[in-house]
Amino acid sequence: MSVDPSFGFAYLRQFLQWQNRPDGASVRSVDFTDLPGEQDLIRGFLSAGIVNANIPAIMGVLREHVQEWTEVGKPFEFRDDVPNVVAVVEKEGLVAKVLIQYELMAEQGRVGTVEEICQILLRHDVSFGVDREKIAQILENPIEDFVAVAHGLEPVHGTDTNVECLVKFEDLVLPQPAEDGTVDFHDRGRLPEISEGTALYIRHPGVVAVDGRDLAGRTIQARKGKDARLAAPAGCRLRSDCPDVAEAACDGYLYRGRDGRIHVGHVFQVKGDLDLSVGNIKYHGAVEIGGNVPSGFQIHAGGDVVIQGTAEGANISSQRGFIQIRGGVFGGELKAATDIHLGFAHEATIECGGTLEPGKYLQHCIVRCPILKFPRGGVLVGGETFVYKELEVEVLGTSAGTPTKVKLGVPEEEDAMAELEKMSIEERKLAPLREILEPKVLAIRQRVSSGGGLLGRARDDAQEALQQYAAITERFRQIEKRRAECNELLSADRVREGSVTVRRQIFMGTELHIFRKVVPIDQLSPPVRLSIKDDEIETRRA
Repeated sequence: MSVDPSFGFAYLRQFLQWQNRPDGASVRSVDFTDLPGEQDLIRGFLSAGIVNANIPAIMGVLREHVQEWTEVGKPFEFRDDVPNVVAVVEKEGLVAKVLIQYELMAEQGRVGTVEEICQILLRHDVSFGVDREKIAQILENPIEDFVAVAHGLEPVHGTDTNVECLVKFEDLVLPQPAEDGTVDFHDRGRLPEISEGTALYIRHPGVVAVDGRDLAGRTIQARKGKDARLAAPAGCRLRSDCPDVAEAACDGYLYRGRDGRIHVGHVFQVKGDLDLSVGNIKYHGAVEIGGNVPSGFQIHAGGDVVIQGTAEGANISSQRGFIQIRGGVFGGELKAATDIHLGFAHEATIECGGTLEPGKYLQHCIVRCPILKFPRGGVLVGGETFVYKELEVEVLGTSAGTPTKVKLGVPEEEDAMAELEKMSIEERKLAPLREILEPKVLAIRQRVSSGGGLLGRARDDAQEALQQYAAITERFRQIEKRRAECNELLSADRVREGSVTVRRQIFMGTELHIFRKVVPIDQLSPPVRLSIKDDEIETRRA
């Protein structure tokens, strides 16, 4: 047929509108005056290039003036020379755009449908991510430009898991200069301590890889990140409510393990001798030294202290626990909250709140404890020993008459007496200065009261003298007040209990006091046990 299809469409538009759907063609009647004949309708469809129109069904719609879409058979098919595709498709990466040819639709009397546009997209290999609502919107509200109506899914590439360390740790701690500028290279600073439950490591999971989809629905593989498992270092555990966090399993200290990670130790251990590579130890927990503690070092622990070797001129303390030194102690200071066990001690200062047990001897030591016992005999010679519950020893003193002072008493009374003695010494030192200042101060006060003035250097000297005299007078007042408190403490009634047991020998030169009463050594014949009863010393055979 040589007739231009537009004439055929122009004829058909007088009577109907049509649309193609995947499952068939649909028409609806428009307002018209004269019903076309069947042959005229056939010629109109053929002129338009539509070769398979179901004329009887279409005539039925027109006769009844049906204005609702009514299916009339298979989708309309066109001759090859008739333009019938009403949308142009353009693809850019994962985006498909369409340009709808509204003029062509209007010319053909066609009403576009979402399904028809989707079919056109499908012919261009676009089936995934089609936005049907967007297509419906541009069919209803024409846009004379390409509009994106389909989007593929970009792949989400995974990222590596990251394990972050939450604590700062310096492997080398340099000693800090003192106020006078000197540096004690024994002092390496405090151990980096940590409390139970403190987080050390946290695992940050990487982004999970998500595959993408192209416009045809094909999978686009996403790159996966590397995963890393969080293993709890020594002394740590994974947090019960968050396994991505490794926390300290106990109160302890931080150290770097061979794996390069930071671990938590509970008992601070030195395998050999304590040396400058470790330095002084200040730690809230327990400490174990596998060798010796040389002179000049300090160990201040909150828990127990165990030393396998000897301690020489060291300052060792346990705030809440005991001290055990398997070897001997040469000089230095030991102080424990509970017990102290050691092989022997020479010229050391020892104090504990429990039982002191030397293995062999204590020689020229200063000792203060509730109980002093030598479990395998033992010799106490020289120094000053104060116990306030029990002393049990094999030998006191030496045949050479080494001065050996031993006291059994009440700690509060002993401290009060020591304080009284110190205050008396201080008074004797201050009294001459007060006697010198007193007449000078009296003269200054008389001159001022009589109206005389002081100028220049004389005024400065007078002010200094008055200040010194006021300070000394205030100190004497404080001493008198404290002396009265100490005397009241000494005069208080209290139960006195305790004993001293000497199993083998007491040598001359030993000075023995039991609750402030001097015991004549020459009247004692070991084995003997001395105790107090009714404020009197009682002697029994041990």
